[in-house]
Amino acid sequence: MNLGDAEELREFARKIPKVELHLHLEGAIPLETLLAFIRRAGTEPDVRTVDDLRERLAYPDFQGFLDTWVWKNRFITEEDDFAGITYDVLADLHAQNVPYVEMHYSPGDYRDRGFTVASVTEAVLAGSSRARRDFGLRCGLILDLLWGATVEEAWGWMEEATPFLGRGVVGVGLGGSEQKSPARAYAELYREAGKRGFRLTAHAGEALGPESIWAAMEELGVERIGHGVRACEDPALLEVLRERRLPLEVCVTSNVKTGVYPSAAAHPIRSFFEQGLAVTVNSDDPTMFHTTLSDEYLVLLRDLAFTPEDLKTLSLNGVEASFLSDDDKRRLRSRFEEEWEGLLKKYA
Repeated sequence: MNLGDAEELREFARKIPKVELHLHLEGAIPLETLLAFIRRAGTEPDVRTVDDLRERLAYPDFQGFLDTWVWKNRFITEEDDFAGITYDVLADLHAQNVPYVEMHYSPGDYRDRGFTVASVTEAVLAGSSRARRDFGLRCGLILDLLWGATVEEAWGWMEEATPFLGRGVVGVGLGGSEQKSPARAYAELYREAGKRGFRLTAHAGEALGPESIWAAMEELGVERIGHGVRACEDPALLEVLRERRLPLEVCVTSNVKTGVYPSAAAHPIRSFFEQGLAVTVNSDDPTMFHTTLSDEYLVLLRDLAFTPEDLKTLSLNGVEASFLSDDDKRRLRSRFEEEWEGLLKKYA
Protein backbone atom coordinates (compact mmCIF):
# COMPACT_ATOMS: atom_id res chain seq x y z
CA MET A 1 0.00 0.00 0.00
CA ASN A 2 1.17 3.50 -0.81
CA LEU A 3 0.77 4.96 2.67
CA GLY A 4 4.17 6.45 3.17
CA ASP A 5 3.69 9.55 5.32
CA ALA A 6 1.75 10.31 8.47
CA GLU A 7 -0.77 12.58 6.79
CA GLU A 8 -1.56 9.98 4.17
CA LEU A 9 -2.11 7.36 6.89
CA ARG A 10 -4.44 9.71 8.76
CA GLU A 11 -6.44 10.51 5.64
CA PHE A 12 -6.77 6.82 4.80
CA ALA A 13 -8.08 6.09 8.31
CA ARG A 14 -10.59 8.92 8.03
CA LYS A 15 -11.94 7.62 4.71
CA ILE A 16 -12.48 4.08 5.95
CA PRO A 17 -16.24 3.36 6.06
CA LYS A 18 -16.99 2.66 9.71
CA VAL A 19 -19.69 1.57 12.11
CA GLU A 20 -19.40 2.69 15.75
CA LEU A 21 -21.00 0.27 18.23
CA HIS A 22 -19.48 1.33 21.56
CA LEU A 23 -19.79 5.06 22.00
CA HIS A 24 -21.05 6.91 25.06
CA LEU A 25 -22.85 10.09 24.13
CA GLU A 26 -21.69 12.01 27.18
CA GLY A 27 -18.10 10.81 26.69
CA ALA A 28 -18.04 12.05 23.11
CA ILE A 29 -19.09 15.68 23.71
CA PRO A 30 -16.75 17.83 21.60
CA LEU A 31 -14.35 19.76 23.79
CA GLU A 32 -15.71 23.10 22.59
CA THR A 33 -19.27 22.10 23.54
CA LEU A 34 -18.23 20.89 26.99
CA LEU A 35 -16.17 24.04 27.55
CA ALA A 36 -19.22 26.17 26.77
CA PHE A 37 -21.18 24.26 29.43
CA ILE A 38 -18.36 24.77 31.94
CA ARG A 39 -18.23 28.50 31.23
CA ARG A 40 -22.00 28.66 31.64
CA ALA A 41 -21.67 27.16 35.10
CA GLY A 42 -18.92 29.59 36.08
CA THR A 43 -17.54 27.27 38.76
CA GLU A 44 -14.22 26.20 37.22
CA PRO A 45 -11.84 29.19 37.06
CA ASP A 46 -8.92 26.92 36.17
CA VAL A 47 -10.65 25.61 33.02
CA ARG A 48 -10.65 28.60 30.68
CA THR A 49 -9.53 27.10 27.36
CA VAL A 50 -9.77 23.90 25.37
CA ASP A 51 -6.18 23.15 26.36
CA ASP A 52 -7.06 23.53 30.04
CA LEU A 53 -9.96 21.15 29.58
CA ARG A 54 -7.82 18.64 27.70
CA GLU A 55 -5.36 18.61 30.61
CA ARG A 56 -8.22 18.11 33.07
CA LEU A 57 -9.28 14.97 31.21
CA ALA A 58 -6.49 12.69 32.44
CA TYR A 59 -6.84 9.66 34.71
CA PRO A 60 -4.40 7.56 36.73
CA ASP A 61 -6.71 4.54 36.64
CA PHE A 62 -10.27 3.37 35.92
CA GLN A 63 -11.66 4.87 39.13
CA GLY A 64 -10.05 8.18 38.24
CA PHE A 65 -11.84 8.05 34.91
CA LEU A 66 -15.19 7.37 36.63
CA ASP A 67 -14.62 10.28 39.02
CA THR A 68 -13.92 12.60 36.09
CA TRP A 69 -17.03 11.30 34.32
CA VAL A 70 -19.12 12.43 37.30
CA TRP A 71 -17.35 15.82 37.34
CA LYS A 72 -18.07 16.34 33.62
CA ASN A 73 -21.72 15.46 33.99
CA ARG A 74 -22.24 18.27 36.49
CA PHE A 75 -22.19 20.73 33.61
CA ILE A 76 -25.08 19.13 31.72
CA THR A 77 -27.75 21.10 33.52
CA GLU A 78 -30.67 21.27 31.08
CA GLU A 79 -32.47 18.47 29.30
CA ASP A 80 -32.24 20.41 26.03
CA ASP A 81 -28.45 20.16 26.29
CA PHE A 82 -28.78 16.58 25.07
CA ALA A 83 -30.18 17.65 21.69
CA GLY A 84 -27.18 19.85 20.99
CA ILE A 85 -24.70 17.30 22.31
CA THR A 86 -26.19 14.59 20.11
CA TYR A 87 -26.09 16.72 16.98
CA ASP A 88 -22.48 17.76 17.61
CA VAL A 89 -21.34 14.19 18.24
CA LEU A 90 -23.06 12.89 15.10
CA ALA A 91 -21.68 15.74 12.98
CA ASP A 92 -18.18 14.70 14.07
CA LEU A 93 -18.88 11.06 13.20
CA HIS A 94 -20.21 12.05 9.79
CA ALA A 95 -16.89 13.79 9.09
CA GLN A 96 -15.19 10.45 9.82
CA ASN A 97 -17.32 8.52 7.30
CA VAL A 98 -19.49 6.80 9.92
CA PRO A 99 -22.95 6.26 8.38
CA TYR A 100 -24.31 4.28 11.34
CA VAL A 101 -23.71 4.41 15.10
CA GLU A 102 -25.21 2.69 18.13
CA MET A 103 -24.79 5.12 20.97
CA HIS A 104 -25.13 4.54 24.70
CA TYR A 105 -26.81 7.28 26.71
CA SER A 106 -27.18 7.38 30.49
CA PRO A 107 -30.24 9.31 31.71
CA GLY A 108 -29.92 7.59 35.09
CA ASP A 109 -26.79 9.66 35.74
CA TYR A 110 -29.03 12.73 35.98
CA ARG A 111 -31.75 11.47 38.30
CA ASP A 112 -30.54 13.88 41.01
CA ARG A 113 -31.46 16.72 38.64
CA GLY A 114 -35.00 15.44 38.17
CA PHE A 115 -34.44 14.51 34.51
CA THR A 116 -36.55 11.62 33.29
CA VAL A 117 -35.61 8.91 30.84
CA ALA A 118 -38.45 10.02 28.60
CA SER A 119 -37.45 13.69 28.47
CA VAL A 120 -33.75 12.95 27.91
CA THR A 121 -34.63 10.42 25.22
CA GLU A 122 -36.85 12.94 23.45
CA ALA A 123 -34.00 15.47 23.44
CA VAL A 124 -31.46 12.94 22.16
CA LEU A 125 -33.86 11.85 19.42
CA ALA A 126 -34.39 15.47 18.41
CA GLY A 127 -30.65 15.91 17.92
CA SER A 128 -30.41 12.59 16.12
CA SER A 129 -33.27 13.44 13.76
CA ARG A 130 -31.67 16.75 12.86
CA ALA A 131 -28.34 15.01 12.17
CA ARG A 132 -30.04 12.45 9.96
CA ARG A 133 -31.69 15.23 7.94
CA ASP A 134 -28.41 17.10 7.56
CA PHE A 135 -25.96 14.21 7.10
CA GLY A 136 -27.94 11.05 6.37
CA LEU A 137 -26.30 9.41 9.40
CA ARG A 138 -28.44 6.86 11.27
CA CYS A 139 -28.24 6.45 15.03
CA GLY A 140 -29.60 3.69 17.26
CA LEU A 141 -29.74 4.42 21.00
CA ILE A 142 -28.73 2.00 23.74
CA LEU A 143 -30.13 2.81 27.17
CA ASP A 144 -27.41 2.46 29.79
CA LEU A 145 -28.89 0.80 32.87
CA LEU A 146 -25.65 1.41 34.82
CA TRP A 147 -23.77 -1.22 36.80
CA GLY A 148 -24.52 -0.40 40.44
CA ALA A 149 -28.01 0.95 39.88
CA THR A 150 -30.65 -0.81 41.93
CA VAL A 151 -32.78 -3.32 40.08
CA GLU A 152 -35.79 -1.12 40.82
CA GLU A 153 -34.10 1.92 39.27
CA ALA A 154 -32.96 0.02 36.20
CA TRP A 155 -36.39 -1.55 35.74
CA GLY A 156 -38.03 1.87 35.93
CA TRP A 157 -35.67 3.28 33.30
CA MET A 158 -36.42 0.39 30.97
CA GLU A 159 -40.17 0.96 31.46
CA GLU A 160 -39.76 4.62 30.51
CA ALA A 161 -37.70 3.75 27.45
CA THR A 162 -40.01 1.02 26.15
CA PRO A 163 -42.32 3.43 24.24
CA PHE A 164 -39.28 4.59 22.25
CA LEU A 165 -38.51 1.14 20.84
CA GLY A 166 -38.76 1.41 17.08
CA ARG A 167 -38.45 5.21 17.34
CA GLY A 168 -34.68 5.30 17.79
CA VAL A 169 -34.01 3.22 20.90
CA VAL A 170 -32.68 -0.21 19.94
CA GLY A 171 -31.15 -1.78 23.04
CA VAL A 172 -30.10 -1.78 26.67
CA GLY A 173 -26.64 -2.02 28.17
CA LEU A 174 -24.81 -1.89 31.47
CA GLY A 175 -21.99 0.65 31.62
CA GLY A 176 -19.58 1.77 34.30
CA SER A 177 -17.88 -0.41 36.88
CA GLU A 178 -18.65 -4.13 36.73
CA GLN A 179 -17.60 -4.52 40.39
CA LYS A 180 -20.66 -2.66 41.65
CA SER A 181 -23.25 -5.40 41.10
CA PRO A 182 -23.35 -9.08 40.12
CA ALA A 183 -24.79 -9.77 36.68
CA ARG A 184 -27.39 -12.10 38.16
CA ALA A 185 -29.05 -9.09 39.83
CA TYR A 186 -30.16 -7.93 36.37
CA ALA A 187 -30.90 -11.32 34.85
CA GLU A 188 -34.69 -11.11 35.08
CA LEU A 189 -34.61 -7.53 33.81
CA TYR A 190 -32.56 -8.59 30.79
CA ARG A 191 -34.93 -11.44 30.04
CA GLU A 192 -37.85 -9.05 30.07
CA ALA A 193 -35.98 -6.49 27.97
CA GLY A 194 -35.27 -9.14 25.35
CA LYS A 195 -38.93 -10.15 25.27
CA ARG A 196 -39.91 -6.53 24.65
CA GLY A 197 -37.57 -6.23 21.71
CA PHE A 198 -34.54 -4.49 23.25
CA ARG A 199 -31.23 -5.81 21.90
CA LEU A 200 -28.81 -6.76 24.67
CA THR A 201 -25.23 -5.77 25.43
CA ALA A 202 -23.21 -5.12 28.59
CA HIS A 203 -19.76 -3.93 29.60
CA ALA A 204 -17.78 -6.93 30.83
CA GLY A 205 -14.17 -8.01 30.97
CA GLU A 206 -12.83 -4.47 31.27
CA ALA A 207 -12.29 -3.70 34.96
CA LEU A 208 -12.99 -7.32 35.92
CA GLY A 209 -11.66 -10.55 34.49
CA PRO A 210 -13.12 -13.41 32.43
CA GLU A 211 -15.70 -14.27 35.07
CA SER A 212 -17.50 -11.05 34.23
CA ILE A 213 -17.76 -12.05 30.56
CA TRP A 214 -19.04 -15.52 31.43
CA ALA A 215 -21.72 -13.94 33.63
CA ALA A 216 -22.80 -11.48 30.92
CA MET A 217 -23.16 -14.33 28.44
CA GLU A 218 -24.76 -16.95 30.65
CA GLU A 219 -26.85 -14.85 33.06
CA LEU A 220 -27.76 -11.83 30.92
CA GLY A 221 -27.86 -13.50 27.50
CA VAL A 222 -26.06 -10.61 25.81
CA GLU A 223 -25.70 -10.46 22.04
CA ARG A 224 -22.47 -8.43 22.23
CA ILE A 225 -19.83 -7.80 24.87
CA GLY A 226 -18.71 -4.25 25.66
CA HIS A 227 -14.88 -4.44 25.79
CA GLY A 228 -14.40 -8.14 26.66
CA VAL A 229 -10.63 -7.80 26.47
CA ARG A 230 -9.93 -9.72 29.68
CA ALA A 231 -11.10 -12.83 27.82
CA CYS A 232 -7.43 -13.24 26.90
CA GLU A 233 -6.91 -14.62 30.42
CA ASP A 234 -9.16 -17.65 29.81
CA PRO A 235 -8.46 -19.94 26.82
CA ALA A 236 -11.76 -21.78 27.28
CA LEU A 237 -13.65 -18.50 27.11
CA LEU A 238 -11.78 -17.48 23.96
CA GLU A 239 -12.84 -20.71 22.30
CA VAL A 240 -16.49 -20.15 23.23
CA LEU A 241 -16.38 -16.56 21.93
CA ARG A 242 -14.85 -17.79 18.68
CA GLU A 243 -17.36 -20.59 18.23
CA ARG A 244 -20.36 -18.38 18.97
CA ARG A 245 -19.00 -15.46 16.96
CA LEU A 246 -20.11 -13.29 19.86
CA PRO A 247 -19.01 -9.76 18.92
CA LEU A 248 -16.58 -7.84 21.11
CA GLU A 249 -16.85 -4.05 21.18
CA VAL A 250 -13.11 -3.37 21.49
CA CYS A 251 -11.78 0.10 22.43
CA VAL A 252 -7.97 0.08 22.41
CA THR A 253 -7.19 3.67 23.44
CA SER A 254 -9.80 3.55 26.20
CA ASN A 255 -8.20 0.44 27.67
CA VAL A 256 -4.78 2.10 27.65
CA LYS A 257 -6.00 5.40 29.10
CA THR A 258 -7.81 3.70 31.99
CA GLY A 259 -4.85 1.43 32.76
CA VAL A 260 -6.33 -1.91 31.71
CA TYR A 261 -3.23 -2.29 29.51
CA PRO A 262 0.01 -0.30 29.68
CA SER A 263 0.19 0.35 25.93
CA ALA A 264 -1.44 -0.39 22.62
CA ALA A 265 1.34 -2.91 21.96
CA ALA A 266 0.25 -4.87 25.05
CA HIS A 267 -3.41 -4.93 24.00
CA PRO A 268 -4.88 -8.32 22.94
CA ILE A 269 -6.82 -7.07 19.89
CA ARG A 270 -4.23 -8.43 17.45
CA SER A 271 -4.34 -11.86 19.08
CA PHE A 272 -8.15 -11.82 19.11
CA PHE A 273 -8.22 -11.00 15.41
CA GLU A 274 -5.74 -13.74 14.52
CA GLN A 275 -7.81 -16.27 16.51
CA GLY A 276 -10.91 -15.42 14.48
CA LEU A 277 -12.93 -13.66 17.15
CA ALA A 278 -15.67 -11.26 16.03
CA VAL A 279 -13.73 -8.11 16.87
CA THR A 280 -15.15 -4.63 16.20
CA VAL A 281 -13.35 -1.29 16.51
CA ASN A 282 -14.81 1.48 18.67
CA SER A 283 -13.84 4.67 20.48
CA ASP A 284 -15.85 4.43 23.75
CA ASP A 285 -15.43 7.98 25.13
CA PRO A 286 -13.39 9.72 22.42
CA THR A 287 -13.36 13.20 23.96
CA MET A 288 -12.26 11.91 27.34
CA PHE A 289 -9.56 9.72 25.83
CA HIS A 290 -8.35 12.24 23.22
CA THR A 291 -9.11 9.94 20.32
CA THR A 292 -11.55 9.45 17.44
CA LEU A 293 -12.85 6.35 15.70
CA SER A 294 -10.51 7.17 12.81
CA ASP A 295 -7.62 7.33 15.28
CA GLU A 296 -8.52 3.85 16.55
CA TYR A 297 -8.12 2.45 13.04
CA LEU A 298 -4.92 4.45 12.64
CA VAL A 299 -3.41 2.87 15.77
CA LEU A 300 -4.13 -0.60 14.39
CA LEU A 301 -2.59 0.25 11.03
CA ARG A 302 0.43 2.15 12.29
CA ASP A 303 1.29 0.42 15.57
CA LEU A 304 -0.21 -3.08 15.60
CA ALA A 305 0.66 -4.49 12.15
CA PHE A 306 -2.91 -4.58 10.82
CA THR A 307 -3.01 -4.38 7.03
CA PRO A 308 -5.61 -2.33 5.12
CA GLU A 309 -7.26 -5.64 4.18
CA ASP A 310 -7.44 -6.51 7.90
CA LEU A 311 -9.11 -3.17 8.57
CA LYS A 312 -11.66 -3.94 5.88
CA THR A 313 -12.55 -7.14 7.74
CA LEU A 314 -12.89 -5.19 10.99
CA SER A 315 -15.11 -2.53 9.45
CA LEU A 316 -17.37 -5.21 7.96
CA ASN A 317 -17.43 -6.95 11.34
CA GLY A 318 -19.02 -3.76 12.66
CA VAL A 319 -21.83 -4.03 10.14
CA GLU A 320 -22.46 -7.70 11.00
CA ALA A 321 -22.38 -7.06 14.76
CA SER A 322 -24.81 -4.14 14.62
CA PHE A 323 -28.44 -4.35 15.69
CA LEU A 324 -29.62 -3.36 12.22
CA SER A 325 -32.11 -5.53 10.35
CA ASP A 326 -30.78 -8.09 7.89
CA ASP A 327 -31.90 -5.93 4.95
CA ASP A 328 -30.22 -2.83 6.37
CA LYS A 329 -27.05 -4.81 7.01
CA ARG A 330 -27.05 -6.05 3.43
CA ARG A 331 -27.37 -2.52 2.07
CA LEU A 332 -24.69 -1.14 4.38
CA ARG A 333 -22.34 -4.03 3.62
CA SER A 334 -22.73 -3.36 -0.10
CA ARG A 335 -21.89 0.31 0.43
CA PHE A 336 -18.82 -0.58 2.49
CA GLU A 337 -17.60 -3.11 -0.08
CA GLU A 338 -17.86 -0.50 -2.83
CA GLU A 339 -16.02 2.14 -0.81
CA TRP A 340 -13.31 -0.32 0.19
CA GLU A 341 -12.76 -1.28 -3.43
CA GLY A 342 -12.12 2.36 -4.24
CA LEU A 343 -9.86 2.88 -1.22
CA LEU A 344 -7.70 -0.15 -1.88
CA LYS A 345 -7.32 0.83 -5.53
CA LYS A 346 -6.40 4.42 -4.69
CA TYR A 347 -3.70 3.45 -2.21
CA ALA A 348 -2.40 0.37 -4.06
